[in-house]
Amino acid sequence: MIKQLISTTLIIGLLISLLNCGGEDSPLSPYTPDTDETSDMTWEELLASDSSYPDNVYLTEFVEWNPGLVGSARMGTEYTDDSGYPLESLTVDALGPPEGGGPHTGGDGLTCPVGINGWAVWKFNPDYVIVDGTGDDFMTFTKTWAWGSAEDGLCCELAFVQVSEDGTTWYEVDPDPTILKYDTNPSPTVDNDSYVYANVANLHGNNPTNANFRKDMPAEAIQTIDGERIWAEVEGETVSRYFEPDDPYLGGISFDLANFVLVSDNSQSWPSDGKMRYLKIIDSDTILDGQDYSKDWCLGANLMSAMGINTEAAP
Repeated sequence: MIKQLISTTLIIGLLISLLNCGGEDSPLSPYTPDTDETSDMTWEELLASDSSYPDNVYLTEFVEWNPGLVGSARMGTEYTDDSGYPLESLTVDALGPPEGGGPHTGGDGLTCPVGINGWAVWKFNPDYVIVDGTGDDFMTFTKTWAWGSAEDGLCCELAFVQVSEDGTTWYEVDPDPTILKYDTNPSPTVDNDSYVYANVANLHGNNPTNANFRKDMPAEAIQTIDGERIWAEVEGETVSRYFEPDDPYLGGISFDLANFVLVSDNSQSWPSDGKMRYLKIIDSDTILDGQDYSKDWCLGANLMSAMGINTEAAP
Protein backbone atom coordinates (compact mmCIF):
# COMPACT_ATOMS: atom_id res chain seq x y z
CA MET A 1 0.00 0.00 0.00
CA ILE A 2 1.31 3.39 -0.95
CA LYS A 3 0.53 6.25 1.42
CA GLN A 4 1.27 9.94 1.05
CA LEU A 5 0.71 13.04 3.12
CA ILE A 6 -1.78 15.61 1.88
CA SER A 7 0.08 18.90 1.75
CA THR A 8 -1.33 22.33 2.41
CA THR A 9 -1.07 23.03 -1.30
CA LEU A 10 -3.23 20.05 -2.13
CA ILE A 11 -5.86 21.01 0.41
CA ILE A 12 -6.02 24.54 -1.01
CA GLY A 13 -6.26 23.05 -4.48
CA LEU A 14 -9.18 20.89 -3.39
CA LEU A 15 -11.04 23.88 -1.97
CA ILE A 16 -10.52 25.83 -5.17
CA SER A 17 -11.73 22.84 -7.17
CA LEU A 18 -14.88 22.56 -5.10
CA LEU A 19 -15.61 26.26 -5.41
CA ASN A 20 -15.27 26.07 -9.19
CA CYS A 21 -17.11 22.78 -9.60
CA GLY A 22 -18.85 22.56 -12.97
CA GLY A 23 -16.96 25.40 -14.63
CA GLU A 24 -15.08 24.84 -17.88
CA ASP A 25 -11.88 26.15 -16.31
CA SER A 26 -12.19 24.18 -13.06
CA PRO A 27 -8.77 22.95 -11.87
CA LEU A 28 -8.06 19.25 -11.60
CA SER A 29 -8.66 17.53 -8.29
CA PRO A 30 -5.49 17.29 -6.16
CA TYR A 31 -6.01 13.52 -6.27
CA THR A 32 -5.76 13.46 -10.05
CA PRO A 33 -2.47 12.28 -11.64
CA ASP A 34 -0.09 14.98 -12.83
CA THR A 35 -1.51 14.88 -16.35
CA ASP A 36 -4.86 13.92 -17.82
CA GLU A 37 -3.35 12.29 -20.90
CA THR A 38 -4.65 8.90 -19.78
CA SER A 39 -8.25 9.99 -19.16
CA ASP A 40 -9.47 8.53 -22.45
CA MET A 41 -7.56 5.26 -22.11
CA THR A 42 -9.42 2.05 -21.32
CA TRP A 43 -8.48 0.19 -18.17
CA GLU A 44 -6.64 -2.40 -20.28
CA GLU A 45 -4.63 0.27 -22.07
CA LEU A 46 -3.82 2.17 -18.89
CA LEU A 47 -2.68 -0.87 -16.91
CA ALA A 48 -0.65 -2.15 -19.86
CA SER A 49 1.04 1.24 -20.25
CA ASP A 50 2.31 1.40 -16.66
CA SER A 51 4.22 -1.54 -15.19
CA SER A 52 3.87 0.01 -11.71
CA TYR A 53 0.28 -1.23 -11.44
CA PRO A 54 0.12 -4.34 -9.23
CA ASP A 55 -0.95 -7.68 -10.69
CA ASN A 56 -4.44 -7.60 -9.20
CA VAL A 57 -7.01 -10.10 -10.47
CA TYR A 58 -10.22 -8.59 -11.89
CA LEU A 59 -13.25 -9.66 -13.91
CA THR A 60 -12.37 -9.75 -17.61
CA GLU A 61 -15.36 -11.44 -19.25
CA PHE A 62 -19.13 -11.14 -19.20
CA VAL A 63 -20.99 -14.47 -19.27
CA GLU A 64 -24.77 -14.35 -18.69
CA TRP A 65 -27.43 -11.64 -18.52
CA ASN A 66 -30.90 -11.73 -16.95
CA PRO A 67 -31.85 -8.08 -16.24
CA GLY A 68 -34.84 -6.88 -14.26
CA LEU A 69 -37.11 -3.93 -14.97
CA VAL A 70 -35.94 -0.56 -13.59
CA GLY A 71 -37.99 2.27 -12.07
CA SER A 72 -40.15 4.28 -14.45
CA ALA A 73 -37.96 7.42 -14.35
CA ARG A 74 -34.95 5.37 -15.52
CA MET A 75 -36.71 3.83 -18.50
CA GLY A 76 -35.44 4.95 -21.87
CA THR A 77 -32.36 6.63 -20.35
CA GLU A 78 -28.74 5.87 -21.14
CA TYR A 79 -29.05 2.88 -18.79
CA THR A 80 -31.96 1.04 -20.40
CA ASP A 81 -33.70 -0.04 -23.55
CA ASP A 82 -37.14 1.27 -24.50
CA SER A 83 -38.81 -1.40 -22.35
CA GLY A 84 -36.95 -0.33 -19.21
CA TYR A 85 -34.39 -3.12 -18.90
CA PRO A 86 -30.68 -2.31 -18.32
CA LEU A 87 -28.58 -2.50 -21.46
CA GLU A 88 -26.45 -5.62 -21.90
CA SER A 89 -23.72 -3.39 -23.33
CA LEU A 90 -23.18 -1.99 -19.82
CA THR A 91 -21.92 -5.36 -18.58
CA VAL A 92 -18.42 -4.44 -19.73
CA ASP A 93 -18.43 -1.63 -17.18
CA ALA A 94 -17.94 -4.20 -14.40
CA LEU A 95 -14.70 -5.43 -15.97
CA GLY A 96 -11.29 -4.36 -14.71
CA PRO A 97 -10.41 -2.28 -11.62
CA PRO A 98 -12.84 -0.03 -9.72
CA GLU A 99 -13.13 3.69 -10.40
CA GLY A 100 -14.78 4.77 -7.18
CA GLY A 101 -15.66 8.20 -5.89
CA GLY A 102 -15.95 7.57 -2.14
CA PRO A 103 -18.96 8.05 0.17
CA HIS A 104 -19.76 11.60 -0.94
CA THR A 105 -20.50 10.92 -4.60
CA GLY A 106 -21.68 8.18 -6.89
CA GLY A 107 -18.27 8.54 -8.54
CA ASP A 108 -17.22 9.15 -12.12
CA GLY A 109 -16.46 5.49 -12.75
CA LEU A 110 -18.60 3.16 -14.82
CA THR A 111 -20.83 0.49 -13.31
CA CYS A 112 -23.37 -2.07 -14.50
CA PRO A 113 -26.94 -2.03 -13.10
CA VAL A 114 -28.86 -5.33 -13.26
CA GLY A 115 -32.37 -3.99 -12.63
CA ILE A 116 -34.86 -4.91 -9.92
CA ASN A 117 -34.75 -8.67 -9.33
CA GLY A 118 -32.20 -9.01 -12.13
CA TRP A 119 -28.91 -10.90 -12.11
CA ALA A 120 -25.75 -11.30 -14.16
CA VAL A 121 -22.62 -13.46 -14.31
CA TRP A 122 -19.01 -12.45 -14.95
CA LYS A 123 -15.74 -14.38 -15.12
CA PHE A 124 -12.36 -13.50 -13.61
CA ASN A 125 -9.10 -13.27 -15.54
CA PRO A 126 -8.62 -16.83 -16.88
CA ASP A 127 -4.92 -16.76 -16.01
CA TYR A 128 -5.82 -16.89 -12.31
CA VAL A 129 -8.20 -18.55 -9.86
CA ILE A 130 -9.45 -17.40 -6.47
CA VAL A 131 -8.94 -19.84 -3.59
CA ASP A 132 -10.02 -20.19 0.02
CA GLY A 133 -6.98 -18.80 1.80
CA THR A 134 -6.35 -16.91 5.01
CA GLY A 135 -9.10 -14.40 5.77
CA ASP A 136 -11.27 -12.95 3.01
CA ASP A 137 -10.74 -14.19 -0.55
CA PHE A 138 -12.32 -11.66 -2.91
CA MET A 139 -14.15 -8.34 -2.85
CA THR A 140 -16.83 -6.53 -4.83
CA PHE A 141 -17.31 -2.81 -5.48
CA THR A 142 -20.31 -0.67 -6.33
CA LYS A 143 -21.55 2.93 -6.37
CA THR A 144 -22.75 3.52 -2.83
CA TRP A 145 -22.75 6.92 -1.12
CA ALA A 146 -23.85 8.49 2.14
CA TRP A 147 -26.70 10.98 2.36
CA GLY A 148 -25.31 13.98 4.23
CA SER A 149 -22.18 11.94 5.04
CA ALA A 150 -24.10 10.23 7.88
CA GLU A 151 -22.87 6.83 9.07
CA ASP A 152 -26.33 5.31 8.63
CA GLY A 153 -27.21 7.41 5.56
CA LEU A 154 -25.87 5.05 2.92
CA CYS A 155 -27.87 4.80 -0.27
CA CYS A 156 -27.49 1.09 -1.00
CA GLU A 157 -28.75 -1.23 -3.67
CA LEU A 158 -27.84 -4.53 -2.07
CA ALA A 159 -27.42 -7.89 -3.79
CA PHE A 160 -26.81 -11.54 -3.05
CA VAL A 161 -23.52 -13.03 -4.25
CA GLN A 162 -22.91 -16.48 -5.70
CA VAL A 163 -19.64 -18.02 -6.91
CA SER A 164 -18.70 -20.96 -9.10
CA GLU A 165 -15.71 -22.89 -10.37
CA ASP A 166 -17.25 -24.03 -13.65
CA GLY A 167 -20.12 -21.59 -14.24
CA THR A 168 -22.66 -24.37 -13.65
CA THR A 169 -22.43 -25.42 -10.01
CA TRP A 170 -23.11 -22.42 -7.78
CA TYR A 171 -22.35 -21.65 -4.15
CA GLU A 172 -24.04 -18.95 -2.08
CA VAL A 173 -23.28 -17.32 1.26
CA ASP A 174 -24.51 -19.65 4.01
CA PRO A 175 -28.09 -18.48 4.73
CA ASP A 176 -27.47 -18.96 8.46
CA PRO A 177 -28.61 -15.57 9.89
CA THR A 178 -25.39 -15.32 11.91
CA ILE A 179 -23.48 -15.20 8.59
CA LEU A 180 -25.85 -13.71 6.00
CA LYS A 181 -27.44 -10.75 7.76
CA TYR A 182 -30.15 -8.50 6.37
CA ASP A 183 -33.66 -7.37 7.23
CA THR A 184 -36.52 -8.30 4.94
CA ASN A 185 -38.56 -5.31 3.88
CA PRO A 186 -42.08 -6.34 2.76
CA SER A 187 -43.50 -2.80 3.08
CA PRO A 188 -40.76 -0.29 2.28
CA THR A 189 -41.34 3.42 2.80
CA VAL A 190 -40.31 6.17 0.41
CA ASP A 191 -37.86 7.75 2.88
CA ASN A 192 -34.24 6.85 2.16
CA ASP A 193 -33.18 8.11 5.58
CA SER A 194 -35.39 5.64 7.44
CA TYR A 195 -33.04 2.65 7.30
CA VAL A 196 -29.91 1.80 9.28
CA TYR A 197 -27.44 -0.75 7.93
CA ALA A 198 -26.04 -2.11 11.19
CA ASN A 199 -27.53 -5.56 10.58
CA VAL A 200 -26.11 -6.25 7.13
CA ALA A 201 -23.28 -8.69 6.38
CA ASN A 202 -22.12 -10.78 3.40
CA LEU A 203 -24.21 -8.83 0.90
CA HIS A 204 -22.82 -6.90 -2.05
CA GLY A 205 -23.28 -3.12 -2.04
CA ASN A 206 -23.12 -1.94 1.58
CA ASN A 207 -19.91 0.10 1.49
CA PRO A 208 -18.68 3.02 -0.66
CA THR A 209 -15.80 2.49 -3.10
CA ASN A 210 -12.71 4.60 -2.48
CA ALA A 211 -10.37 2.68 -4.83
CA ASN A 212 -9.83 4.38 -8.18
CA PHE A 213 -7.29 3.08 -10.71
CA ARG A 214 -7.08 6.43 -12.51
CA LYS A 215 -6.12 8.67 -9.60
CA ASP A 216 -5.14 8.76 -5.93
CA MET A 217 -8.14 9.23 -3.65
CA PRO A 218 -8.53 10.51 -0.09
CA ALA A 219 -8.84 7.72 2.44
CA GLU A 220 -12.25 7.90 4.09
CA ALA A 221 -13.83 6.08 7.02
CA ILE A 222 -16.57 6.50 9.60
CA GLN A 223 -15.36 8.86 12.33
CA THR A 224 -16.87 10.65 15.31
CA ILE A 225 -16.68 14.40 14.70
CA ASP A 226 -18.39 16.84 17.06
CA GLY A 227 -20.25 13.92 18.56
CA GLU A 228 -21.65 12.77 15.22
CA ARG A 229 -20.66 9.60 13.37
CA ILE A 230 -19.98 10.53 9.76
CA TRP A 231 -17.95 9.50 6.73
CA ALA A 232 -14.87 11.72 6.67
CA GLU A 233 -11.34 11.84 5.29
CA VAL A 234 -8.62 10.12 7.31
CA GLU A 235 -5.96 12.75 7.90
CA GLY A 236 -2.67 11.97 6.20
CA GLU A 237 -3.95 8.88 4.39
CA THR A 238 -4.77 8.28 0.73
CA VAL A 239 -5.69 5.33 -1.44
CA SER A 240 -3.09 5.17 -4.18
CA ARG A 241 -4.20 4.42 -7.72
CA TYR A 242 -1.63 1.61 -7.42
CA PHE A 243 -3.74 -0.07 -4.76
CA GLU A 244 -3.49 -3.68 -3.63
CA PRO A 245 -6.09 -5.86 -1.87
CA ASP A 246 -4.63 -5.28 1.60
CA ASP A 247 -5.19 -1.52 1.50
CA PRO A 248 -7.52 -0.89 4.47
CA TYR A 249 -9.33 2.01 2.80
CA LEU A 250 -10.35 0.51 -0.54
CA GLY A 251 -14.01 0.30 0.37
CA GLY A 252 -16.17 -2.40 -1.16
CA ILE A 253 -17.25 -5.63 0.51
CA SER A 254 -14.95 -8.59 1.19
CA PHE A 255 -16.08 -12.22 1.10
CA ASP A 256 -14.62 -15.43 2.55
CA LEU A 257 -15.19 -18.57 0.46
CA ALA A 258 -15.35 -20.52 3.72
CA ASN A 259 -18.79 -18.93 4.24
CA PHE A 260 -20.21 -20.28 0.96
CA VAL A 261 -22.37 -23.40 0.63
CA LEU A 262 -23.83 -25.28 -2.33
CA VAL A 263 -27.06 -23.62 -3.53
CA SER A 264 -28.80 -26.97 -4.05
CA ASP A 265 -27.60 -28.42 -0.74
CA ASN A 266 -26.63 -26.00 2.03
CA SER A 267 -24.97 -28.83 3.98
CA GLN A 268 -22.09 -28.86 1.46
CA SER A 269 -19.46 -26.15 1.94
CA TRP A 270 -17.19 -24.63 -0.67
CA PRO A 271 -14.51 -27.33 -1.32
CA SER A 272 -11.15 -26.66 0.31
CA ASP A 273 -9.44 -27.15 -3.05
CA GLY A 274 -12.04 -25.17 -5.02
CA LYS A 275 -10.92 -22.76 -7.73
CA MET A 276 -13.34 -19.84 -8.05
CA ARG A 277 -13.66 -18.34 -11.55
CA TYR A 278 -17.23 -17.02 -11.82
CA LEU A 279 -19.20 -14.36 -9.93
CA LYS A 280 -22.98 -13.83 -9.96
CA ILE A 281 -24.67 -10.68 -8.62
CA ILE A 282 -28.38 -11.11 -7.78
CA ASP A 283 -30.69 -8.19 -7.01
CA SER A 284 -33.73 -9.04 -4.88
CA ASP A 285 -36.58 -6.88 -3.67
CA THR A 286 -36.71 -9.00 -0.49
CA ILE A 287 -33.60 -7.23 0.82
CA LEU A 288 -33.93 -4.10 2.89
CA ASP A 289 -31.90 -1.82 0.65
CA GLY A 290 -32.72 1.68 1.81
CA GLN A 291 -35.24 2.52 -0.86
CA ASP A 292 -38.76 1.74 -1.97
CA TYR A 293 -38.54 -0.71 -4.87
CA SER A 294 -41.58 0.91 -6.43
CA LYS A 295 -39.77 4.25 -6.45
CA ASP A 296 -39.28 5.48 -9.97
CA TRP A 297 -35.54 6.14 -9.85
CA CYS A 298 -34.42 2.63 -8.82
CA LEU A 299 -31.89 0.87 -11.09
CA GLY A 300 -31.49 -2.20 -8.90
CA ALA A 301 -28.10 -3.49 -7.71
CA ASN A 302 -25.02 -2.56 -9.69
CA LEU A 303 -21.50 -3.91 -10.03
CA MET A 304 -18.52 -1.62 -10.59
CA SER A 305 -15.75 -4.20 -10.17
CA ALA A 306 -14.61 -7.33 -8.36
CA MET A 307 -11.07 -8.17 -7.26
CA GLY A 308 -9.34 -11.29 -6.01
CA ILE A 309 -7.56 -11.30 -2.64
CA ASN A 310 -6.30 -14.89 -2.35
CA THR A 311 -5.35 -15.88 -5.88
CA GLU A 312 -3.22 -18.46 -7.68
CA ALA A 313 -2.10 -19.00 -11.25
CA ALA A 314 -4.72 -21.05 -13.09
CA PRO A 315 -3.83 -24.75 -13.33
